[in-house]
Amino acid sequence: MNDAPRTNAEIRKWYLEQVARIPELNRQWLAQGLSARERAEAAWRIRHEARLVARAMMIDPAEVALLQARDLAEYGNPDGPTFEFLVEKLKDAGLEGDGVYEAIVEGSYRTSAGVNRKLRL
Repeated sequence: MNDAPRTNAEIRKWYLEQVARIPELNRQWLAQGLSARERAEAAWRIRHEARLVARAMMIDPAEVALLQARDLAEYGNPDGPTFEFLVEKLKDAGLEGDGVYEAIVEGSYRTSAGVNRKLRL
């Protein structure tokens, strides 16, 4: 029996589970002495990969295309924000140094409450 997520709600739940791991991983990375930038890159990578895998699980290519179009309009990339995009956005917002990277880590595990509500999660 295949327990892979099938519905958009199941896929979203899987995605949320992946992203929810980031705070604990960040604590481990801190204990290991990783720099703020290294932790930010790792957190971004987990969320980015989860986004791509979740989209690959989706059955309806038209729904994936809508998400990609939204990301292209929002971030200039159909696969969501690049790490460099986030760094520049946060610098433009006035953050500096490690503050930029800490904000990326914190943002990596915040998800859209609206999407979660829509899917009843």
